[in-house]
Order: sequence, then C-alpha cells, then structure tokens
Amino acid sequence: MRAALPLPTPPLSDGVVVLRAWSERDVCAAGRWGSDAEIVRWSGVPGHQSEQLARAYMAETEVARRAGLIVALAIADADNDALLGACDVRRPDPTDPAIGELGYLLVAAARGRGVATRAVWLLTDWSFRALGMQRLQALVHPENPASARVLQRLGFTREGLLRRYRAAGGAREDRMIYSLLPGELAAVAADMPPVKPGERS
Repeated sequence: MRAALPLPTPPLSDGVVVLRAWSERDVCAAGRWGSDAEIVRWSGVPGHQSEQLARAYMAETEVARRAGLIVALAIADADNDALLGACDVRRPDPTDPAIGELGYLLVAAARGRGVATRAVWLLTDWSFRALGMQRLQALVHPENPASARVLQRLGFTREGLLRRYRAAGGAREDRMIYSLLPGELAAVAADMPPVKPGERS
C-alpha cells in the first residue's frame, strides 16, 4: 500500500493567502459553490452542490490523501480565514509518484486579484520540495484564458492541445496541457494587489 501524502505543516502562506486543510467551518461556504456558474463550468463542482456534497468531497479527498493519491487544500484569506477557493495536487499516474497534476478554483470575490497565482505558487513550490515531484502539470480548457494566465505567470510551459481529452456534459472536450519542472518556477510579483476577502464560512 502506498504511503499517505503529508499535509503541509504548518499551513502554507505568503502572508496574504493560506493553503490549509479543510475543516467543518468551510462546509457552509463550499456548499454554495454550485450557484457560481464559473466554478461549475471550469471545475468538477456540480450545479446541485450542497453542504452534504461539500462535506463528502472533504471526506473522500482525505481518504485519497491517506492512500497517497491527492493533497486537497482550502485557499483562505490570511487575515480572517475567509474561504477563497480550493486547490489540489494529485498523482494522475499511480505508477509514477514523481508526476503531479494541479487543480484550482476561486470564489467570485477572489478572482482577478492574484489569489490563484499566489496559491498555485505555494502549492507548486511545496510539491517540489515536500513531495519530491519531478514534473507538475495542469490541464486547462481552451476557453478559460484566466486559468492559463496563472500558469504562464509562474513559468509553466504549454506543451500542446489534448483533443477530446475529457468527458464533460455528455460530450468530450479539449484540454491544453501545461508543465513545470524543478527550477523553473517563476517568482511571484511582490507588487500584486492584496486579496479582497471572499466568502465566509
């Protein structure tokens, strides 16, 4: 049996955002994410999201973490712990623990303020250092340029287009694939604006 993946201890933070373990206090806010069309469109969150489904997701990802498959974290405001979104790093190929795949989403109030860039930087840096990843990748829908810009700012390289790669809504959709290797992570701009608080749990 594969060893459990660790949680970052202490939580990852740049003084503006914090990446931490999920907790019961996040359930209420995460249960409302199905009413956000952007979250539903670009992530696996269903339109019928509820507190029950949010709690189930948190429990399922904890089981998967203990199985060595994923580390799923909440993105929170460093000042007041307001829930701003979610991010995770998973092992897409169970036979190769050195490859990680990133996912991330933000609530509406946190978008366009550098939150995703900060969060993905923290998660990427930690994944290389603490998890021993030798390649990190992310898949982005071609019609989601905001997500692609996050990766481009951090030095990820677009490797190509995966045609009809993922099933979604009864059809198959393309995905752009981006990757990053150790030593390629770009510094986060020090002058990024502060984060506006998002949803509160």
